Amino acid sequence: MSTGFERLPREYRMSRPRMVTVLTVLVTGTLGLAKGLLELDGLPTSFTYPFLVAWAGLMGWIFYTTLRSSTTADLEAIHVHGVFKQRRLAWADIQDIRAEGNPVAARREHAPKVLVYAYGRDGRRMLLPFLDNLHVNVGREVGALLEAWEELRGDDWAPSPEAAVRIDRRDTLRRALLSGVSTALLAVIPLTVLMLLPLFVDLPGWLEPVLRPFVVVVAGPALVFAVAATASYRKRTRDR
Repeated sequence: MSTGFERLPREYRMSRPRMVTVLTVLVTGTLGLAKGLLELDGLPTSFTYPFLVAWAGLMGWIFYTTLRSSTTADLEAIHVHGVFKQRRLAWADIQDIRAEGNPVAARREHAPKVLVYAYGRDGRRMLLPFLDNLHVNVGREVGALLEAWEELRGDDWAPSPEAAVRIDRRDTLRRALLSGVSTALLAVIPLTVLMLLPLFVDLPGWLEPVLRPFVVVVAGPALVFAVAATASYRKRTRDR
């Protein structure tokens, strides 16, 4: 039976079918934009063609950097090559490797439902791109990385209490913010009904400034977010 040490290196990249999908979306969008601009009357060619060339270059860069993005685990560290930057987390600095649910998956049909993160000594988590349920068997791959981590982190490795506190605080804050966003989104319909209420019901004069469209649409969701996030944070802090 192979050990975690022997299972390295491991590399995770975008699958070929998803590469084709991304390329198709970028090309289709670019052609649609080009058709729309070229059919518009009044746009000078001195603007249209340079803009389309720049747009095509941007889409090409996005596709190229997406192809280069990856997660690699070798004998020294876990390396993440992202679209904008590269990160490295040595095995000895890793505090945990976790598979977590993706809150965005509920709103995006093709988003991964499970993501994997590596946590460092500073309490920050590092997303491991393409190590998700759309590209790999998450349970198997996380198990392999955990075995490698246990072997390569060093005999003198010990969990950092300070890092555990930071991880816990960041997790609490992140979940509170997600709770605030979700509650604010759910409040949009009730707030819209509230905004339209003066059209059908005679309300006291002091309510008119409160139910103005700008106040309800802008300040309403912001207030709901703040209240929900604060309440969630305090509750989670008490429960821990």
